[in-house]
Amino acid sequence: MLALVRFIVLVFCIQPALAESGSGRSGHTQSPNVVIFYVDDLGYGDLASYGHPIVKTPNIDQLADEGIKYTQYYAPAPLCSPSRAGLLTGRTPYRTGIRSWIPEGQDVHLGKNEITIAHLLKHQGYETAVMGKLHLNGGILMEDHPQAEDMGFDYAFVMPGGFVKNATVEAPSKDGAPRVGKMYPDNFYRNGLAVGKTNAFSGALVADEVTDWLDARSANTPFFLYVPFSEVHTPVASPPEFLAMYADFITPHAEQNPDIFHWDWHDLPFRGQGEYYANISYLDAQVGRVLNKLQDMGVYDQTIVLFTSDNGPVTRESRKPWELFMAGETGGYRGRKDNLLEGGIRVPAILRYPDAIKPGSVSNEPVYGLDILPTLVEMLGLELPEDRVIDGQSMTKTFEGKELDRKPMIWTIDMPGQDDDINEWAYRLGDYKLILDRNEAPKFLFDIKQDPYEMTNLVNKEKDLVAQLEKQFQILRAEIDADAVNRVVESD
Repeated sequence: MLALVRFIVLVFCIQPALAESGSGRSGHTQSPNVVIFYVDDLGYGDLASYGHPIVKTPNIDQLADEGIKYTQYYAPAPLCSPSRAGLLTGRTPYRTGIRSWIPEGQDVHLGKNEITIAHLLKHQGYETAVMGKLHLNGGILMEDHPQAEDMGFDYAFVMPGGFVKNATVEAPSKDGAPRVGKMYPDNFYRNGLAVGKTNAFSGALVADEVTDWLDARSANTPFFLYVPFSEVHTPVASPPEFLAMYADFITPHAEQNPDIFHWDWHDLPFRGQGEYYANISYLDAQVGRVLNKLQDMGVYDQTIVLFTSDNGPVTRESRKPWELFMAGETGGYRGRKDNLLEGGIRVPAILRYPDAIKPGSVSNEPVYGLDILPTLVEMLGLELPEDRVIDGQSMTKTFEGKELDRKPMIWTIDMPGQDDDINEWAYRLGDYKLILDRNEAPKFLFDIKQDPYEMTNLVNKEKDLVAQLEKQFQILRAEIDADAVNRVVESD
């Protein structure tokens, strides 16, 4: 009942902003469906279509062949929870009440008055569903936190928190922590009810749920499917047939001990990169299952499909015990997950919709996850909410190979205690990217066009430019702090 009341109030408040203009509609009698695949910790260089020399990703590569591939697409943040908040709202995460990843039980959540893509499309008569990793609150047992239904989703099969949890532990380690067991998750909830123990890997569970939901839904209404797979977040686990694809990259110890619980790697012999490669191919297969289902239903070409990642990868530069033996690729860009260098925020992004996008297109325009909501609004002929700031902008010009009149781009991360290269703010205007420390002092300036690998720090050489960018950043920074919606979040 609480969720229903919230939704009624939300719709009443934003009604004028959601009037349907009719522009941008396709020639189909039914509005286009929307499917967003949001995968976890996949790096810019982790797909064959983005240059990985080993990993096989035929389904995602075909999606790129049929749509547009972005070479300068950025996640909204270098960590999962804020990135998800930014994607769904089009607003920089600090506005939404989410500044970092959310540990289970922490009293942090998406603002109760935020408007998501699901809200917008639900208001237009879409059936809405989320299957996968939600991670926008402290957990499903936090009764005062917005849950999936409050975020606009009619149907939810979600893992509320940050990690896949093991359901079949076979033996404890010396300190009593889980040591051995397959990674069959036991922390999924279906419409608020615990699913319990399962007998499949996370990706298959999600893909099964998606296809079952598509079979059961009404054929006469458009749908919005948000599919945030937990792959390839550590700990990775994949079926034997995918591990066999990369046997040359798996050590004898890993081959002989395939079920060692991956959170417990810190005192074990090297396992190789093959398990990570296998998990990407396993993810690709699950994406393929959903795409094949859309084809079988005859709605594939009437569906806007987005594939992207929530942040950069966990590379060989492991920083925590559970990150050992990961092998994420940034495409050579500096940095990794949890920092604001290119490797932490530049990720793959592919968008397919035959009515608007020429197959095999490539865009080099700088765009980011905050642009997805306004892009969908334009494609579907809707209007943006008028009572709040939307930081993103529509990317539709890129479909025709045109340049954007790019608004400033901003990224944030709140992770005290990291090393000196981990800073709180990044601000990009044109080709220049300014990174500032926790005291908001400029620390790095890079010309991304001339120096995409961020090797030459210009902060002491271009002082006038730094001062100009810093001034513009501070104006935006103050506006974010003064955001009326954000103040409501903080007072909840």
